[in-house]
Amino acid sequence: MPGTHRTPVSPLPRPGIRAQDFTDPFTRRLLLNEGSTTELLERRGRCRLGLRVVEQTLAPLHLRDGRLLDMLGVTPQTPCLVRRTELVSPEGTAVSRNLVIGRLPRSEEVTHVVTHHSVALGRSVNLRGIPQRRTLLSAGLTTWQGTGRTVPAVSRGYLLHLDDEAPLYVAETFNPAVAPPWRRGTGTGTAAPVSAVRAVPEVPAVVTTALGRAS
Repeated sequence: MPGTHRTPVSPLPRPGIRAQDFTDPFTRRLLLNEGSTTELLERRGRCRLGLRVVEQTLAPLHLRDGRLLDMLGVTPQTPCLVRRTELVSPEGTAVSRNLVIGRLPRSEEVTHVVTHHSVALGRSVNLRGIPQRRTLLSAGLTTWQGTGRTVPAVSRGYLLHLDDEAPLYVAETFNPAVAPPWRRGTGTGTAAPVSAVRAVPEVPAVVTTALGRAS
């Protein structure tokens, strides 16, 4: 059954940082990408990424910024999909951490795509040929927890329109070893292959969720 608790989410990265302000070319390309994030990260790392579902439930959103509720066409009382996932390397290293929130799609096919437990959202959308478009809302810095410390990380947020469904909000945060967060005047850095990223604390690969069991 859907969860009844209010799930706190903080999806918006710190605003006011343009993609062009980051020094690393791949970071800039990632932030401006209008296609599948999964495919872009896989081309960068030269490996196939897996999906780890961390949380998936239906619950009213607890958002400080009411503008996002308006964009999604929901009220604070509307049960919404809250889905947290990680894209992981073959070694189990988290490459990106992702949040998807919004009204559950009306279409059974689209619902299956956005709640799938083993296929990443972007890959599944492309495989099924579902019409899609993205509206970038923000790009900036947030934090990445791993290796016993918290470090700056690049993040972006956008609206994902699938077919004629209500939009979903997607927030993606990238492992700083893959997408260096360096900005002009603050230092330099070079992106590392996915296989070279240091491991972050593991999340259980199997979790029971309000929408089923991850596999």
